[in-house]
Amino acid sequence: MGNVIAFVPASGGVGSSTLAVAVAVRAAAAGRSVVAVDLDRVSGCLDVIFGLEQEPGWRWPELADVAGLVDGLGLADELPVSCGVAVLSGSGGAGWVWPAADEGDGAGGWAESLPDVVAGLADAHDLTVLDLSRDPSVLAGVALLVDAVVVVSGTQVPQLCATSAVVTGVRRLLRRQRDAGRSWDAEPLLPIEPWVVLRGDRIEPDLEDLVVDGLDVPLVATIGDDRRLAAEVTEGLPPGARGRGEVVRAADDLLLRLTDQAVAA
Repeated sequence: MGNVIAFVPASGGVGSSTLAVAVAVRAAAAGRSVVAVDLDRVSGCLDVIFGLEQEPGWRWPELADVAGLVDGLGLADELPVSCGVAVLSGSGGAGWVWPAADEGDGAGGWAESLPDVVAGLADAHDLTVLDLSRDPSVLAGVALLVDAVVVVSGTQVPQLCATSAVVTGVRRLLRRQRDAGRSWDAEPLLPIEPWVVLRGDRIEPDLEDLVVDGLDVPLVATIGDDRRLAAEVTEGLPPGARGRGEVVRAADDLLLRLTDQAVAA
């Protein structure tokens, strides 16, 4: 199984999905096989960020009847591709069509198929990038599969307060799921501490120290203002496609850290 990295926004509008896409694009540019998976069932629009909203290919609704581990290579062949990244998203960024709860499925059915889909894709790719919502049940569904969880935070006081709550919740969930959520005869899983990325116009060293000391987690990257992103979006390019800018630098740092962690393990 390849590496699996998940991105969680601590609050709205911090660019978690943008960073997730940049990581996927940069990994593909380095020659890795990569798949990006949208796990924000309510407002996910990963295909839009990749510029694929008008492209044919499977989305989550085509997987409504999935049962058991999927053929990751076969599924990837059905997905739209941007910059070498296969993308499994929602329904054109306009909400996800799924059988209603009274038809015996609904969100519960999606949550049950989620681990099998992600595991199948991870088996077939060097890197699987997961774009999560703040719903803890989604992270719980993939907790046994992830190698790293990145919490993306803003720099304003309310955003930092939200980050503190999210980091605490992520840490507890990962410890509980990775300890009690595996079978008794399975190999022990390495503990995971959430990584934090700060994103804001100006990030002072004092703020970085405050985050590290207050949250007791690694601050793995900071992202300042990046004007290249607006130009890329205007041209229909996904973040990271040009290989320059603050977001690209942060994405490369995350990939290097993920690789170092895998080697150390």
